[in-house]
Amino acid sequence: MRETSGRINKRGILCPKNIPLQQPSKMRAKRVERVEAAKGKIEETRLFCLTQDDKMDNRDKINQYDLVEIIQVPERQEGVIEIGDIGVVVKKYDDKNFEVECIQPGGSYKWLRLLNIRYVRLRSKDPFSSWAKKSLTEKSIIQTSIPLGVAIGAIFGALIGAGLGAITKSLNGILIGLIIGLILGVVTGALTAALTVRTAGITGGIGVGYFTGTLFGGVFGMILGALIPASWRMRAHTEGLPLLDALMMGSFETAVLASFLLSILATIVGVWIGGKNLVS
Repeated sequence: MRETSGRINKRGILCPKNIPLQQPSKMRAKRVERVEAAKGKIEETRLFCLTQDDKMDNRDKINQYDLVEIIQVPERQEGVIEIGDIGVVVKKYDDKNFEVECIQPGGSYKWLRLLNIRYVRLRSKDPFSSWAKKSLTEKSIIQTSIPLGVAIGAIFGALIGAGLGAITKSLNGILIGLIIGLILGVVTGALTAALTVRTAGITGGIGVGYFTGTLFGGVFGMILGALIPASWRMRAHTEGLPLLDALMMGSFETAVLASFLLSILATIVGVWIGGKNLVS
């Protein structure tokens, strides 16, 4: 019978020499390592769940100018508010109370009420909301921006026109320049205000209004200057003033002059409208 050599462990079991005995310290270290790895995975899972909860909270948070939908009608508002009405948050008091104005898809006003968050749900991420939010915001500020742009354009246009007419050193020249400047100021002011509302909105501010007015006024003036009939330019020559002759020498010179003047006028209107509509 062949003799078996080896070592006997603490339990009295014979172990071959080529299989080393595991020390208790090593076994504990492996168990600790496995426990730590399990704890790490649990912590990663917990952090992931918290991150997703934060994202959900931020996504569902209602802010000013968001679109909300009525999901429950308050008892005192039955007959006025209906389930499914869409409204814009015109004022936010806290995270649970909002002043909501209901605007129908056609743009007509329906109601304005103070509502709690349990009666509404966020609709700003729905396809209808992006269109409605943009259209409602633009409609609300364009109604005041265009008249203001017309007024600003008329005032500064009349001043620029009268100043340019003063070159003739005659009352008729000043009056003609004032009238032309007034007309161009009204048109330029209205168009610049409408364009500034489109480009700057309520967040662009003075910077966007400045660039919008400068670019639009330059292009608009260049087009108008190029369209001035030659007979009008020849009439300016008959005044016998070297300065007018230089400014009205050809269609290119006239277009440059009109572009410069209307660019100044449109810049004033764009800056004014952009700054007024800015919501911090």
